[in-house]
Amino acid sequence: ADFSDDRITECQEAFELFDRSAEGKVFLGQVGDILRALGQNPTNGDVTKVLGNPPKEELATKQVSFSEFLPMLAQIERQTEHGSYEDFVEGLRVFDKENNGKIMGAELRHVLSTLGEKMSEEEVEESLLQGQQDPNGCIHYEEFSKYLLEG
Repeated sequence: ADFSDDRITECQEAFELFDRSAEGKVFLGQVGDILRALGQNPTNGDVTKVLGNPPKEELATKQVSFSEFLPMLAQIERQTEHGSYEDFVEGLRVFDKENNGKIMGAELRHVLSTLGEKMSEEEVEESLLQGQQDPNGCIHYEEFSKYLLEG
């Protein structure tokens, strides 16, 4: 992933906060915390995987430099982007009562405006008006998820 200069500066600052020895390195065990400080939300399993599955004792002894850390962040960010579509569809599938790939527009309106990162009524209406609703008031949620996540 190509990071903007601003993003690299932000990452460098977060990295340095965890670099207690000021040697430009952090312990493997701190990588997950730095990723989370930068707005990512990896599981411990994701972090272990991105570190190359090190033995537990190395988490407190082995260190990584900033240049080794950046590709780890890029990998976690890619994973997050990839996971979000499946997560979104899975979350909406709960409302698919007839198991036909569609949910009621009214129900989707309610979900989008009241749960998680709430959308304003205008944002919800705009999303639903982009040809997402069929004549019966139903929405094909996989298509809708793609539309919404592509922004």
